[in-house]
Amino acid sequence: MLFFLILAVTGLVLNHGRDLRLDGQYLHLYWLSRWYGIKIEPPHQTFRSGHHELVAANGRWLFDGRIFGEKLPQPVGLIEIPGLVVIASDAALYVYRDDGELVDRLGPDALPGVPVRSIGSSARKLIVGTASGTFASADALSWQPVPVQNVAWSAPADLSAEQQQAYEKALTPGVSVQQLLLDLHSGRFAGHYGPLIVDLLAVMLVVLSLTGAWLFLVPRHRRERH
Repeated sequence: MLFFLILAVTGLVLNHGRDLRLDGQYLHLYWLSRWYGIKIEPPHQTFRSGHHELVAANGRWLFDGRIFGEKLPQPVGLIEIPGLVVIASDAALYVYRDDGELVDRLGPDALPGVPVRSIGSSARKLIVGTASGTFASADALSWQPVPVQNVAWSAPADLSAEQQQAYEKALTPGVSVQQLLLDLHSGRFAGHYGPLIVDLLAVMLVVLSLTGAWLFLVPRHRRERH
């Protein structure tokens, strides 16, 4: 009965997976990530700027106490400019308002150079250090080369062992709901032999159906002959 319930429910939900947007929903459970063999990396460092703090691990960001993303890159720095907070990865800048709302993501085409190696501030302007040089911007849109002088560069601070453990649980990587349902439906969730068990149960269902139909039809056919 449990097998039939799992098969029916998962099949029904998967048929409406696109409407339910299952591929964009994740379960962040420590035991589930371990079951799937996902490597869980504890965070070792944090970036701080003013009243803002960023901790990153496993493709997720804990920014000012809020979780962001599922497959975000490792940040290289965090700085503030008037009205904005900017987080840099090696290939993009993520621009947020002070309340944590994402304003824009600037990819390689919008940057003065990549990879971004460092990020800082000077004279209320954003400074990025890249493989092509050091550049400044007041709005993260227009850039001009500047000398490396009087720049307050963003630098990470180490986390204590207790902080690492606490952040590790908060930043546990997720498993897609759609992937989980597919694995339950096919039996892959139970490991290498799971699909074989599902196949065996499916064969048993076929046998039960055929024998049930036979037991129903044969006595009826005999009564009609008499």
